[in-house]
Amino acid sequence: MAMRPVSSLIMVSLLLTACMAGGGSAAEKGAADVRIEPGPGLGAPRATHQLVAAGEGRLLAIGGCVRSGCEAGPASATVDIIAAPDMRVIATGRLLAPRIQPSAAALPDGKVLILGGWVGGRVSAATEIFDPATGKSVAGPAMAGPRNAPTVVTLADGRILIAGGYDGRDVRADAEIFDPATGRMTATGPLAAARSGATGTLLVDGRALVAGGGRPDREPRRALASAELFDPATGRFTPAGTMAQERYKHGAVRLANGDVLIVGGSDIRDYGGKLRSVERFDVAAGRFVPAGNLADPRFKIADGLLLLPGNRVLVAAGDAAPEIFDVARGVGTRLDYDLGGQWNYMTLVRADARTALLAGGYREGRIEPTDQSWIVHLPKG
Repeated sequence: MAMRPVSSLIMVSLLLTACMAGGGSAAEKGAADVRIEPGPGLGAPRATHQLVAAGEGRLLAIGGCVRSGCEAGPASATVDIIAAPDMRVIATGRLLAPRIQPSAAALPDGKVLILGGWVGGRVSAATEIFDPATGKSVAGPAMAGPRNAPTVVTLADGRILIAGGYDGRDVRADAEIFDPATGRMTATGPLAAARSGATGTLLVDGRALVAGGGRPDREPRRALASAELFDPATGRFTPAGTMAQERYKHGAVRLANGDVLIVGGSDIRDYGGKLRSVERFDVAAGRFVPAGNLADPRFKIADGLLLLPGNRVLVAAGDAAPEIFDVARGVGTRLDYDLGGQWNYMTLVRADARTALLAGGYREGRIEPTDQSWIVHLPKG
């Protein structure tokens, strides 16, 4: 596939450098070490897709909606295989079925588990295992039921927790675990509260934090402020405190000190209730504490966050410009880089220590998926 022409490197620090010359703020100086440039065109416009680092320097852009209105098309059954560090699309693989909003997790052998989402107009219980070496999938074990937007967390031992989600009628509370060693699904859990659109974050001690979510998929919508901790040693979920804000379609990232930052999202008003607020789960205290505000309200950002050196988080999705959130100061700083649209459901994955890829998403308002990607050059750390 021919790459789209790439202009000379665009540095998001240009305007910030001018500010620094006049004594710009610490936040501005911190943002100046991130650079963004246009990346390769994907094999198709993609949103509600997955972007997974599959090992051996390969990134996989998987499925998603490919037509206006976030509808499926033949390309919803394809996988773009992208080679890092030059970010070239080197091959196109195929799924067993077109999938909108699939979930995915890398496996220890370099393959990828792909599960759920919308297939043929219905939420799917099917899974498949994609092999980037062959560009093909084989059927995996069926889940206990259909799941869209479940919480998926790769545990410390390589097993994959799959909890909750929406089944096409309502949200689910049941959970199960996929074991790559046996290729089987086993029931665990359940969640204390049924939830879809929640975040899942692996903690340093091996537990997983599941935060927020609710029922964003149908009326009446419900957003949750509650959180739960899954302990793989017991197979049980226990309460983990309550956030100050009910939220779904938010983002979460584990910080260097082991705490978890909860970012943005929306309340039950969905598009009309996008949030700027940020909270932090203090693991030692077992509670949530206020952590500041983003520069812009953002939602549909679960796959658009990346931890940076210096106790900062890149929040790339959900608006026309990324921003960097300074955890110590509790302040987000908008980068001087125009993505050309206000994109939802973008995906951001680190390719190596100094490079990440930001890919796809759909333009808010017109719901138009894009085949654009952006290469993010990261600071040393």
